[in-house]
Amino acid sequence: LSLSKGLTGGAIPLAVTMATEAIYQAHYGTDRAQMFFHSSSYTANPIACAAANANLAIWRDEPVRERIADLAARQASRLETLARHPRIANARQIGTITAVELRGEDGYLSQIGPRLLAFFGKRDLLLRPLGNTVYVMPPYCTDDSDLDRIYAAIAEACDEIRH
Repeated sequence: LSLSKGLTGGAIPLAVTMATEAIYQAHYGTDRAQMFFHSSSYTANPIACAAANANLAIWRDEPVRERIADLAARQASRLETLARHPRIANARQIGTITAVELRGEDGYLSQIGPRLLAFFGKRDLLLRPLGNTVYVMPPYCTDDSDLDRIYAAIAEACDEIRH
């Protein structure tokens, strides 16, 4: 089983491979014909491992699940308001990830995506527009003022950016 992203909170690349005891022991066998010869060029990067340890400590010691539920609820109220904008065709949410589609554009192939990216960048917001769809995937530490800035900028983009 291979795991990644969540180990470091998505901050730095790191993956772990989990295996059964029998597969693990094959790395250390005495019979070279039976050994599993494999090495990884990205093994044990100290910075990535430190980030993973810090992230895992946060998950162990802090009320992360409650923080996530709170962030999702705070986003839901802002998304509900934004969904009433006449340019929004489809507003949706799963957990802490929200997405809105701009009405009158041509899906993921719409040329509005790069213009939206530049618009948000000028406002120091790192959002993910794919074509006519703007995704919001905030870190779990996002506060209300940041959420207000994000959703206000999306509404502003709806008002200012056309085909």
